[in-house]
Amino acid sequence: MFHALIRFIQQHLRLITLCSFLFGMLPFPGAGQTNTAILHDTLTNTYLPLQNYKWRFHPGDDTAWASPNVSDANWKNASIKFGKHDLPEQWTGIGWFRIWLKKEEAARINAWALQINHDGASEIYLDGQKIAAIGKVGPSKQTYKAARDPFLAIPLAITDTMPHLLAIRYCNYDHYFSNFVGFQGWISEANFMLAKHRSDQRFYDYLLMSGAAMSMLILLHLLLYAFYPKQKVNLYYSLFVLGTTISLFARYEAIVTRDPGMQLLLYKIFSASISLMPFFFALLLYHVSSAVLPRKKLWFIGIISMVFTVIYFFGNNVDLLTINSTIGTLNNLFTVLVMADGLIAVSKAIRRGDQRIWLIGFGILIVVLGSVIVGANTFRLFNFYQLMTGMAILCLVMPVLFSIYIAMDVASTNRQLSAQLKQNDLLASENLLKEQEKTQLITQQAEQLEKTVMERTAQVRDQAERLREMDAAKSRFFVNLTHEFKTPLTLIINPARELLKQPDTAAAKQYASFILQNSERLLQLINQLLDLSRLENGQMDIHYQSIDLVKWLQLHVQQFSSLAEHHQLRLNLSNNIQELPVRADLDKLEKITQNIISNAIKFSQPDSSIEITLIKTNDAFFTITVSDQGTGIPADKLPYIFDRFYQADASDTRTREGTGIGLALVKELTELLGGSISVSSKEAGTTFSIQLPYHPADLDPSTENLAASPAAVHSLTRPAILPSSGSTEHPVQHNETILIVEDNEQLREFMNISLRENYQILLAQNGEEGIIMATEQIPTLILTDLMMPHKNGYELCEVLKKDERTSHIPVIMLTAKTDQDSRIHGLETGADAYLSKPFDKRELIAQITNLIQLRKQLREKYSRNNNWLTHTTDLPSIEQHFLERIRTAINDRLDDLQFNAEELGREVGLSRTQLYRKLKDLIDQSPGDLIRGIRMQKAHELLEKNAGTVSEICYLVGYGNPANFSTSFTKHFGYPPSGVRK
Repeated sequence: MFHALIRFIQQHLRLITLCSFLFGMLPFPGAGQTNTAILHDTLTNTYLPLQNYKWRFHPGDDTAWASPNVSDANWKNASIKFGKHDLPEQWTGIGWFRIWLKKEEAARINAWALQINHDGASEIYLDGQKIAAIGKVGPSKQTYKAARDPFLAIPLAITDTMPHLLAIRYCNYDHYFSNFVGFQGWISEANFMLAKHRSDQRFYDYLLMSGAAMSMLILLHLLLYAFYPKQKVNLYYSLFVLGTTISLFARYEAIVTRDPGMQLLLYKIFSASISLMPFFFALLLYHVSSAVLPRKKLWFIGIISMVFTVIYFFGNNVDLLTINSTIGTLNNLFTVLVMADGLIAVSKAIRRGDQRIWLIGFGILIVVLGSVIVGANTFRLFNFYQLMTGMAILCLVMPVLFSIYIAMDVASTNRQLSAQLKQNDLLASENLLKEQEKTQLITQQAEQLEKTVMERTAQVRDQAERLREMDAAKSRFFVNLTHEFKTPLTLIINPARELLKQPDTAAAKQYASFILQNSERLLQLINQLLDLSRLENGQMDIHYQSIDLVKWLQLHVQQFSSLAEHHQLRLNLSNNIQELPVRADLDKLEKITQNIISNAIKFSQPDSSIEITLIKTNDAFFTITVSDQGTGIPADKLPYIFDRFYQADASDTRTREGTGIGLALVKELTELLGGSISVSSKEAGTTFSIQLPYHPADLDPSTENLAASPAAVHSLTRPAILPSSGSTEHPVQHNETILIVEDNEQLREFMNISLRENYQILLAQNGEEGIIMATEQIPTLILTDLMMPHKNGYELCEVLKKDERTSHIPVIMLTAKTDQDSRIHGLETGADAYLSKPFDKRELIAQITNLIQLRKQLREKYSRNNNWLTHTTDLPSIEQHFLERIRTAINDRLDDLQFNAEELGREVGLSRTQLYRKLKDLIDQSPGDLIRGIRMQKAHELLEKNAGTVSEICYLVGYGNPANFSTSFTKHFGYPPSGVRK
């Protein structure tokens, strides 16, 4: 029988399965009623918790599932209150939960209400009809919006005893609390639930009154601390009460907020503030119970409190309830231990005689017992509202007792102050006599102090002046160093560019010579700076070698012969011994002698001699002296010449270049070798004496020829200026003339080579020579350096722009000074352009071309139809004044037959050549053409006014022959004098 049944099932399995499926799809009202919550009359004063029932669950999202006509027989049973670790099967963040509600037949209640608590979003359906929504349900984290509404009562109209389907479409993607991903629900009689919600809201609002009271206490004691900072008990008390107040407000807001994310943050703030309370509590207790705070103990308590705070506050997506049951237990134990230690400190203070502190001990005892009995509800004696009320009262206990304690302490302090004031009055009368005696003594000391202050002030002023001089010296050093770097860079960059496109072998050699010499000059400057840096940091070592000092010095001096010849100087070397084997650091010795000899050459007058002497004074030292016949060093500047960055002549018109580091390097190197250097100077020259320790040596034949490296002085030898190709043998004539004023010979020659193909070139070595040449030759344009001997670029520009003979000449100023003040100064003196070194040759040529073209356009404008006679407003005032003088001079002698260009030049104080070039540059007319044009213009005016016959007018405008006058007039206007009247 059994086997036959098995065979029947196997044969008809498909049919049975199909029937079962169709039967399950039928919309029977009783489907799923095994998941049914019964509503009865007892719900008039209590809640029916729906999370205690099994719900039917289906993952995914289909709004048809809200209908009771859709069977949930194949859905899974699930609890609606689930966490991250017990999610419903196949949960993807969104799903449907359904349960049947049925009113008990004997129940008289018809108005029901539903309360939902969750951290996600939900839509609530009753019998397929949407009756409420909390948040915004969406299929993804980006489209949904989580929300909660703790005081929302959703009405349910269930009046009959038939089953009604409660379907909830629910989603949660954030998992703010890992143990509460799902939701909770309660059903109760509607009026009861609404009244309960209103009562709860009023209750929570009443709790805030204790927070408001504590806030007033915080403000009061912060004000007391602000007015009396020494009484730190007010600050510590304010911190303690502030922590309590924050925890109270955070707890309140966490209950009433509608934002789950904000609720999580508020719970963290609440837990963190509670974890910090032991530290604030200990700080306050230890302060009131002891004069000295136990710093180590406070550090320990503070670190532990901070650890708990970090765990509570910075844990992301943590289960706070789990923390409260694990970490929270440890935190509570730690708080109890701190309070116990505080009670011990308070008891010690009471034994020492501080009777008022028993209030603090009593308050601690109340808080500890209250926290155990009420706060933790250890004996389960209180409900939630009693717990919240008890905690609010406990939060006020310590602040109130502390306020009483502080008030008693302030009263005691006031009594002590009153007694002290009486004692002070008695002592004041006794001290008055003593003060009078002290006053007399103080007066005497004040006079002495004033004298001392004046002396010290004078010293400070001297030091300040010295610092200002040093600062100015450093500023000048960097300016000069810039000049020293940028001039060689100009002569490296531009010749290198020309070398790439230069087929001329001789010119290529000259460009290569510029590059090599200026590269070595830059290398020498950089090495000097590096040496100073190493000396300052104590990183320069001494390396001794054995040499014959006499032969070494002879060879070293010979290498300066080319530079001396270039400066028309004689080098003489003398010594009192034939040979001197010594152990010396050749590199440092070479730098010392090189700087001293090159300085002597630099500052010597032409056709003079430089004496170099080697003397073996004793067994301990030898001396090298270098004497020149130069300009000498002023006595007031002599003490500073070995200072870093100092220059005796730091002006823009100094005759020698330099950075102010050479002599400082010499002094420091000499002292490093154990020697000394001294200087003496007069108007006829300067002598440097270098005394170095003598270290005898046995010469090795291989070292006898050691000498200075030729490269070391190569950059100091005479510049190799090759003959300018075509500059003298085949001079080229050009319309425009450029005057180059530059004290650097190589740079002057480079600009000459660069410009002579297109312009007539004049060369001047300094500002004074440039002024003379400009006034004599009247060039088309002037190209000048800024820092030059005798007169600098500013002075040259200012002199020429104020001179009528040269005021029209454009000036381009070249300089290494690129700061804004220098540029403004240059433009204020009349410079038309400002070009920084190192400049690009193409930029220089472009500047020259633009300025000359601009001048040409102005000439054409004023020469056209004698526009200069009436339209000169675009010209500078000095040029307007000059042309007005020209016009006045011609008009005053218009009828003078002997008046010509030479006479006009004498009238305005210019030579014939100067006048010619000035007028050609300004209005593109020669003096003769200008006189003739003005005479013709005047004659035309007289003829128009019928002021006389043609012959009479001829004599009035300076013509002695009417025939010549008629010919000139006809040539000038295109018609004869008789045609004017017609």
